[in-house]
Amino acid sequence: MYTIVRHERFSENAFLWEVLAPDVAAAAQPGHFIMLRLNESGERIPLTVADFDRERGTVTIVVQALGKTTREMRDHYQAGDTFDDFVGPLGLPQHIEKQGHVVLVGGGLGVAPIFPQLRAFKQAGNRTTCIVGFRSQDLVFWADKLAEFSDELIVCTDDGSAGRAGFVTAALKDVLDAGKPDVVVAIGPMPMMHACVDTTRPYGVKTMVSLNTIMVDGTGMCGSCRVTVDGEVKFACVDGPDFDGHKVDFKELHARQKRFKKQETQANEDAAHICSLEEKLFVQGKRTYKKYSALERHQVKMPERDPHERAGTFAEVNLGYNYAAALREAERCIQCINPTCIAGCPVNIDIPRFIRHLLVRDLDAAVETIHESSIFPSVCGRVCPQESQCEAQCVLIKAKMEPVAIGRLERFVGDNAHPSSPKPPQFEQRLGKVAIVGSGPGGLAAAADLVKFGAEVTVYEALHVVGGVLRYGIPSFRLPRDIIDKEVQRLRDCGVQFQTNKVIGKTFTVAQLTDKMGFDAVFVAAGAGAPSFLGIPGEFAGQVFSANEFLTRVNLMGGDQFPYLDTPIGVGDRVVVIGAGNTAMDCLRVAKRVGASSVRCVYRRSEAEAPARIEELRHAKEEGIEFSFLHAPVEILLNDEGDVRAIRVEKMALGEPDARGRRSPIPQGEFVEWECDTVIYALGTKANPIVAQATEGLALNKWGYIVADDDTQATNLPGVFAGGDIVTGGATVILAMSAGRRAAKAIATYLQKERAVWPIRAAHLEDFVPPTALEPASVSEGAV
Repeated sequence: MYTIVRHERFSENAFLWEVLAPDVAAAAQPGHFIMLRLNESGERIPLTVADFDRERGTVTIVVQALGKTTREMRDHYQAGDTFDDFVGPLGLPQHIEKQGHVVLVGGGLGVAPIFPQLRAFKQAGNRTTCIVGFRSQDLVFWADKLAEFSDELIVCTDDGSAGRAGFVTAALKDVLDAGKPDVVVAIGPMPMMHACVDTTRPYGVKTMVSLNTIMVDGTGMCGSCRVTVDGEVKFACVDGPDFDGHKVDFKELHARQKRFKKQETQANEDAAHICSLEEKLFVQGKRTYKKYSALERHQVKMPERDPHERAGTFAEVNLGYNYAAALREAERCIQCINPTCIAGCPVNIDIPRFIRHLLVRDLDAAVETIHESSIFPSVCGRVCPQESQCEAQCVLIKAKMEPVAIGRLERFVGDNAHPSSPKPPQFEQRLGKVAIVGSGPGGLAAAADLVKFGAEVTVYEALHVVGGVLRYGIPSFRLPRDIIDKEVQRLRDCGVQFQTNKVIGKTFTVAQLTDKMGFDAVFVAAGAGAPSFLGIPGEFAGQVFSANEFLTRVNLMGGDQFPYLDTPIGVGDRVVVIGAGNTAMDCLRVAKRVGASSVRCVYRRSEAEAPARIEELRHAKEEGIEFSFLHAPVEILLNDEGDVRAIRVEKMALGEPDARGRRSPIPQGEFVEWECDTVIYALGTKANPIVAQATEGLALNKWGYIVADDDTQATNLPGVFAGGDIVTGGATVILAMSAGRRAAKAIATYLQKERAVWPIRAAHLEDFVPPTALEPASVSEGAV
């Protein structure tokens, strides 16, 4: 990273950066240029070195804000800010020697680069004439600085408001007529340099021009800067940038400079649109700023991997939006005055605000907005059922339009933003020590908030990796492992400690955590976990798996790579999966990927009642999965060796809706058998009893789940909170995260009240005052 030590503005469009770059400053010579790139998504732009100070280690560049990057440099970077790349010095330096009378001509953005050459020629003992041109008096800069090294300084303005009226070429002709100089150096826009060359040609005066504006990489690699000089192809970045202008094919150069005119026009129009959005949405604070008639009625489709290709690979199926698609979809958000989508999000992400930042291309601000409520934008953007949560509340639905694709936009922001790495927040006094049982989404969400509140947080995970159900339950074709790693790493960076291979209830008990180990509070987010079975004949055969076992063998232990990895998984040619939820869809699609040629879903209700997301059902069908709705398993048939050979099912019909509105399946007395080698149960889970059995007095409901307050997640045991699937039964990632956030606030309230109040109830949460972290510069010697 490079630091801007000085930012000086000369006019509306002209400005100066002095950049701390000791290596570049030590090697810089008059005529050199550098390549600058602001950030990961930025372009590389060539800029001539306007000055350098070897003692200070700085390089000065003077820039004219003409395009997107230079406008961003002008408007969004100040002294003290940093940027990514500053490469150089590049090119060949101007050949400086005593030649006699040297005339240096600068126009527009070429005025500043003239200075180091002017100074060097003067210090070499030459007589110097400097001609510089500006549109008007208010754009003139560095006149005193140039005059110091000029025997004659001629300032020209187009409108005659300062110095001489007219173009620099007229002044140059007068100088030529007064006495033939030995050499002319011209730096500025291509038309100006071309005009200077045409002016000096009849006089036979050697005229050097600088062609660094036509470069891309600046290191001799790309060939974009090729130019014909005296009939030979030269490269401005290594053979120049200064060439004898009388030998340069300017006609060719002008034609090449028009290559990206269409794109430059598009970029300028896009920049103007961004400015308009910033004015409306941020400065004026407008909401509901668009009419429905101006919107696309349908969501922008997200690209997907081809079904035939993906059915044989664990590579991600949904490929995500590119920038253009994300912006197009973001434009469908009208920025409601009363955004109902926020209430539809279990963790209350400020959805319109993150989309506003996306609209103006500020991805880092967009992801920081999401991080205020959710640590997992890339995860939740992939696996949360937005269609039944935030998107279901979108006002566009009332207008008979598809809702804004909030999940896809959240994923795009999470994947493409580059926020700065977080650091552990510092406080004058720690809130207390908190142990979290389980590193699934509920535990991680609680850890994220607690560390912000000033708690010292340790997460205990029974498995050998962090992530819980995100790791063992969701296949990598839906949730790539590097995405989990990236988002967990943010928690590590924030100071959360993780201990794997620690089974709470076995390795340690909850009582030990709060007694000998010194934790002030415990949040149990162990998940449910224990699988459910039907109790039908044959289900104890070796090739009958629970979804948990099957998915853990593949997702966590790499069974699909056996024997190259040690954990085996074998399903044969024909697989039946019982159930039609998201977990069942994962089992069906994983079975296909590990080699089964026939994979069948068996579900006792109709497709309309299937709990799985519509997208997951569609993906499974596209990949060749067979669906047998309205069939209920009654027996798993075994061969003489005790292996699975078939499944026997009974046809069902739907009866009247029950108390919850679901139509109950009614047996029809008609049976079917399907041959199969493996049966997988994906019927949900029951409460895992390990923590409860080892925690004396912990209140449980009749199903074995921990009883916790709906608003605070407080259990009946002082200092012990619980949330997620261990309380509610199997649910979604985002609902577990919501419970984790509620628990974090309740735990912080409990600790702020010095553990004097129990149980913590909703009314107590109103007393909580989030502590303010210290600024890095103000952290005291004793702060922890």
